[in-house]
Amino acid sequence: MPATIETQPKARRLEEELHELEQDESALERRTDSLALTNVLSLLFAFLALGISLVAVLVAVLAGDDNGNDGAQLRGPSASSAPAMAGGMIGSRAAGNPAPAGVRTVQVKLGEMWVKPQYTSVQAGQVSFVARNTGQVEHELMVERTPIKFDSPGRPTEDAAIGMIEDMEPGMSGRMTLKLTPGTYTLFCNVPGHYAAGQHTRFTVTAG
Repeated sequence: MPATIETQPKARRLEEELHELEQDESALERRTDSLALTNVLSLLFAFLALGISLVAVLVAVLAGDDNGNDGAQLRGPSASSAPAMAGGMIGSRAAGNPAPAGVRTVQVKLGEMWVKPQYTSVQAGQVSFVARNTGQVEHELMVERTPIKFDSPGRPTEDAAIGMIEDMEPGMSGRMTLKLTPGTYTLFCNVPGHYAAGQHTRFTVTAG
């Protein structure tokens, strides 16, 4: 009898230890599975972030090629104080795309965030600008002789413009006719933040 009494507690202890080992093994498996899932998710998120970055770079490059602004897109007062730098690419583009003799109307498209005139130079005299907002937000077209004046960095002085078509909602158009003398002008949108975002381009008026 004493041997039988001693054996039963040992058997129970062995069963309890075996049960604890099984529980520890299950918990270890769960932690291993969780760690593997975490690693997979981290890898997927890293690839997703890389893909988003590549798409953003591609969109920025394509927008820079198509927006009709100068390649450097100088912003703020420095754009008006450094005409040689700001006008490098625009100058060559203006020379290659002048309005034909006798043309007195220039179509201008506006979008996010660019200004694209049909011609980049025209002969002096009465000139009509017909602007169309092809973007998804409100835009306006202002014309001012270079160098333009600023209220603050990236914020042109509205009263200094010689002409303006304002408050064009998406899809809307407007027209203005100005008497322009030979020189360099800036076409831009003065909706807050738009000039600073690059929505401006140079325009040349020749003596004929």
